[in-house]
Amino acid sequence: MSLTAGMVEELVAWCATSDVLGDVRSKARREFFGYDEPGEVHYMEGAGEVTNRERRFLGWFAFTFKLPDGRKPSELAAAAIINEGELPAVVESIRQSRHVLAMVAMVNPGRGLILKLEDEEFIVNNRQLSYLFSRGDAIYAHIIPAGRYGWLVGPGWLQWPIRIMPGMQAMLKKFQLDPIELERFLQQRIDLANDRPKPEMPRDSSLQAAVDRMTEAAKAEGRPKLIMTPAEWRKLVFAYMKSSRAAEFGREIINRVGEVNSVDDLNKWLGLAMNIWNNTPQPDRGGKSAFEIRQNYDIQSGG
Repeated sequence: MSLTAGMVEELVAWCATSDVLGDVRSKARREFFGYDEPGEVHYMEGAGEVTNRERRFLGWFAFTFKLPDGRKPSELAAAAIINEGELPAVVESIRQSRHVLAMVAMVNPGRGLILKLEDEEFIVNNRQLSYLFSRGDAIYAHIIPAGRYGWLVGPGWLQWPIRIMPGMQAMLKKFQLDPIELERFLQQRIDLANDRPKPEMPRDSSLQAAVDRMTEAAKAEGRPKLIMTPAEWRKLVFAYMKSSRAAEFGREIINRVGEVNSVDDLNKWLGLAMNIWNNTPQPDRGGKSAFEIRQNYDIQSGG
């Protein structure tokens, strides 16, 4: 027997209301939402609605959270409501459930989506999602295998609000957040007791200095595609600066960086590249760079 979307909702409803799980569910809720953690919560737009928050919690609680005996709450739910003969197959599907950030590779209107996570592909049967997503979107979701019927989506799926460029798609498994990490990201907590300044982006006074900084970092970490002369960097920047594809400069840098271990690491290289961009003389601005233009403006305005 294969799971169906209706059965998934039955399992989740049992997990949400069962007295057997009452105390565990209450403690799990505190953990998931971080009630005891410092900082004011300011949910990202669209993520703070009560029903959406509850659905994300239930998806995590039913399909990720582990009870003291190692089982997931949805396994208890299955034992309570699924026929004994069908139970092993259902439990196996529950145990193979996953929480993923994946790209929408194809939309089958009225039927579902095909999701891609690097070398993995998931055929998702969900009519609702087929009308809400487009190719190139990204989704965070609990997915549960349903045998020959592909995969089902558990409660609490989320359309990822940040566009993921091809360079990052190729290494998307390194950027997966577990459900609690995702919730903290959505909460955008502000810890007033620990208001650490954000790291400053590099800001040099010339193209040569900006290139030297990039070259030193690239040599130290073995990033050969980022080691270029000032003339080569100028040519690269011009190619994007003169077109309507300026936003794709970041994609070019991501592809040149290659594999990274964290978002912070990737942001470091993007910051070094933007330092070069902002120090590149612009022909249509009298040969002045963005930094020089800004500096002249600050002097004239008394800033």
